[in-house]
Amino acid sequence: MDEEESTALALFFTWDVSLTLWKERGLLEREIRYYEALAAKGVRVTFLTWGDERDVALAEDLHKNIDVLPLYTRLPRPANKPLRAMCSLLAPWAARDVLRKTTFLKTNQMWGGWCAVVAKLCFRKPLIVRTGFELYRFTCQQKSGRWRRGFVRFISALTYRMADRIYLATTEDRDFVVQTFHISTTKIALRPNWIDTDRFKPLPVPEEENAILFVGRLTTQKNIPLLIAAVEGTPFRLDIIGDGDLRVELEEHARAHNAPVRFLGNIPNDRLPDIYNRYPVFVLPSLYEGNPKTLLEAMACGRAVVGTDAEGIRALVRDGENGLLCEFSPDSLRSAMTSLFSAPDFRHKLGDNARRRIEQTHRLETLVARECADYDALALAQK
Repeated sequence: MDEEESTALALFFTWDVSLTLWKERGLLEREIRYYEALAAKGVRVTFLTWGDERDVALAEDLHKNIDVLPLYTRLPRPANKPLRAMCSLLAPWAARDVLRKTTFLKTNQMWGGWCAVVAKLCFRKPLIVRTGFELYRFTCQQKSGRWRRGFVRFISALTYRMADRIYLATTEDRDFVVQTFHISTTKIALRPNWIDTDRFKPLPVPEEENAILFVGRLTTQKNIPLLIAAVEGTPFRLDIIGDGDLRVELEEHARAHNAPVRFLGNIPNDRLPDIYNRYPVFVLPSLYEGNPKTLLEAMACGRAVVGTDAEGIRALVRDGENGLLCEFSPDSLRSAMTSLFSAPDFRHKLGDNARRRIEQTHRLETLVARECADYDALALAQK
C-alpha cells in the first residue's frame, strides 16, 4: 500500500458489540491493536460500533488515525432484540457521511454482516468480509435451533456473495465455505488470527510449581469438566481464567469432586502475557475450535500446551513437536500433563517450538502487511 495515498476503512463491528463491551470483558487492548497497527501505516480507520456515548469517551485513547462512530448515538436501540436487528439495517444511512468518504468496507465478524452488505449496495465500495471463525459451521457444531441455523446460513450466503475479498482463519473454514456456499477460492484469503509477538513472548518470571492454566469462555464447547476430572486426585493445581454461563455449575462440579481448581474470572488481556509465563503448562480441552486466540497466545509465550485432538487444535499443535494432543478422556489428558511436568527439558523444547510456529504464521506485522497489499489489489480492480 502506498502510504502517500489516503486509504479510509470503515469497520462494521459485530452486531450489538461495542468498545464498552470489549472493555468490560477485558478485550479492548487486544481487539484494537490490529487496527492501531493499520492506522500507524496511514490507514484512516472508522469503527462503526454498536455503542453509545461511552464509546466516544474510550475513543480518546486510540491512535489519532482511528475514529469511532457509535451507531446508537444516531439510531434507536429497542429493548426487543428482533426489532433491534431490524433497526440495524438503517446503520448505513445513519453513517452515510462516513461511508461516502470511505475507501473500503470491512466486517469484524459475520454476525452483523448484513449492515456491510447494505452499505456496499448503497455506496458501491469494495467489501472485505472477515471471519475469525466460520459462523454457519459453528452454529451447526453447536447444534443450534433450525431457525437460527437457517438465518445464519442466509446471511452468510448473502454476505460471502457480496464480498470482494473474504478472510477466513483456517483451511477447514475455507473448504467449508467453498463447498457449502459455492464461493470461488479466488475471493478467499487465509488470514489466521494474529498475535502481537512483541507482547506475547517468553518473559523472565518465576513459574508456579505444578500449575496448569486454562483461559477461555466457560461454555459447553470448551469441555471444562474433562479438565477438572483430569486434575482430580493429582498434585496439580488448575487455574481457570474466563467467565460464562456455566461458571456456577462448573464451580459446584469442582467442589463436589474436591478438585484443585481456582476460578479467577475475566482478566484484562494486557495482563495475560505475564500470567501465561507463570504457568508451565497450558491446556485447551475443547470439543472443537476455529483458530483459538488463547492457544495462540500461550504458544507465543513459549508455554508447553496440551490440547484435545479436536478440529482447530490439531491444526496448530503437532503432537510431540510443539505441544501434545490427547484423547477425550481424563486419563489421556492427565497422562499428557504428567509427562510435561516430569520432563522439564522436553517441556521447554515444546514451548520453544510453539513460539517459533506463532512467529512464522501469526505475527501481527505480517498480517497487517498482507491486508495493506489487499487494499492495493482491490483498488486496482476498481479502476
